[in-house]
Amino acid sequence: MLSKILLGLLVVLVVFVLVALLIGYLVSAPRYKGPVSDHFDGKAFFTPGAVQPRGLVDVIKWQLNHERTEPWPAFHNDPVGNVPTARVMPATDSTTPSPVRVTYVNHSTMLLQFDGLNVLTDPIYENRVSPFSFLGPARNCPPGIRFDDLPKIDVLLLSHNHWDHLEIGTLKKLAARDNPRIICPLGVKAFLEQEGVANVTEMDWHQAVPVNDQTTIHCVPAQHFSGRGMFDRNATLWAGYVVANKAVGNLYFVGDSGYGPHFKAIGQQFGPIRLALIPIGAYKPNWFMAPVHVNPTEAVQIHQDVQAQQSVAIHFGTFPLADDGEGEPVTDLKKALTAKSIDFDRFRALKNGQTVNF
Repeated sequence: MLSKILLGLLVVLVVFVLVALLIGYLVSAPRYKGPVSDHFDGKAFFTPGAVQPRGLVDVIKWQLNHERTEPWPAFHNDPVGNVPTARVMPATDSTTPSPVRVTYVNHSTMLLQFDGLNVLTDPIYENRVSPFSFLGPARNCPPGIRFDDLPKIDVLLLSHNHWDHLEIGTLKKLAARDNPRIICPLGVKAFLEQEGVANVTEMDWHQAVPVNDQTTIHCVPAQHFSGRGMFDRNATLWAGYVVANKAVGNLYFVGDSGYGPHFKAIGQQFGPIRLALIPIGAYKPNWFMAPVHVNPTEAVQIHQDVQAQQSVAIHFGTFPLADDGEGEPVTDLKKALTAKSIDFDRFRALKNGQTVNF
């Protein structure tokens, strides 16, 4: 009798593993194929000189020993922000700096409006950042701007293919509505085209592409990893972007990154940065997250490294992805700014839907 029970449990376990492997295979993205470089070994991408992201054993260790001291509150249905203006035009007076308008939608989704151009970063409007509608990190508040209230998007910047940054449902809706030019790192284009998304430009680190006569987008290094399933880890690249515009200067979208020497290099090449969008959340426990996510103290250091005149926080307050609480990133950011004697107006953490004009 006992042997039959054990056999039955073994069968259930084998079926569970096989189903998990099948799902992991089905949701995995196509692998990039291209020449070997200083950050691609022919099979996988990596960040030169960086501590490698933690593996499965450490994931299990973290999940069994959470360090969350500030639990996330229940879902709160916050009011949405005002409908963004259709366009922000450059200053007509050559002696006046042209305006930049920034709207924090949620997580790493930011609407940048300047010089008649609308740029959206890592758009996500789904309720979960997961392959499943019933499982995985769920949003704690609604997007700050309704999807239908977004102005026409001209350029869409994708930092990498993780579920909380590349949400294919939102991308398909934006592509169908606006046909924006989509900028992505190496390898991501194949997945997008597989999903029927067109007008995609794929970039490697240190490459640049013109958007128009006034604007050029530079793909810059980040310290992270990639993967959507169980069989595509580091099969595509991750990146940040510097948007260089003749009227407004340089705008920097960090994307997702651990702290590294690439930030000072970016500052040396592109500084001073007029506006930097810097992640501050999903940093606890530090022993696990440090290779791939900066903490608020490191975010302030990035602000200084890239010589940012202004910075705005991203990657916080929407999805419980790590052990930091909903409000901890902002609290710790303010402490870090105080420690460096930097005014809060120089590095702001906006509420979902909030807009700031620079």
